[in-house]
Formats: sequence, structure tokens, C-alpha cells
Amino acid sequence: MNAEQIEQVRLFDWIRTRPDIEPYAFHIANERKSTPQAGYLLKRMGVKAGVSDLFIGIPKKEWHGLFLELKAGKNKPSDVQENFLMNMSSKGYYCIWAKGYEDAKQIIEDYMRL
Repeated sequence: MNAEQIEQVRLFDWIRTRPDIEPYAFHIANERKSTPQAGYLLKRMGVKAGVSDLFIGIPKKEWHGLFLELKAGKNKPSDVQENFLMNMSSKGYYCIWAKGYEDAKQIIEDYMRL
């Protein structure tokens, strides 16, 4: 596993301990490798570049839910990922990126306290 995968697994191990979050949280698996044919089919089926790693479908205050992009180490969101976050934010979703497990966990805890 690479560093981001390790952080993602840690985050979902923690989410699984939270019955108030776990039923409404899921990872959006956009990072998979595929053949050109399978990639073409996935795009036709609606897979889009830049979609965040995690969605929590729990409305809080003015937000419809939380999109979170998880990064590890010195990595930062790509322009396509930043654009996705801005677009979804403009439609009423809380959108943010996190640097690793600890940051992501804190963001989720803060969001849940809204």
C-alpha cells in the first residue's frame, strides 16, 4: 500500500467505530488502474476524474454533506480535484482536503459538531 492508501484505511478503521457516521460514509474509488477498454467503460458509466476520496452524507447546518480529499505527506490536490471541491461547495456541500489521517479525523469531528 502507498502512503495515501494507508491513511485511507486508518481513517475508515476509525469511521467504523463511529455508528453515527459509518452508515453514511463511503470511499469513492477513483484511483484504480484499468485497461484502456475498462477505463473507457468506467467513464461512460460516470466515473469522473477529481472526485473526492470520501463522502459523508450527513447534512449539517447549511451543508448537504461532506466531501473530503485525503492526501499524505507533501501531496496536495490536483487542479481537477480542487475544481471538484469548488464546484461541489458552490452547490451546498462542505468540501475540504486533509493532510493525512489525523487531519481528516479532526475535520470530520469538527463537521459532526456543526
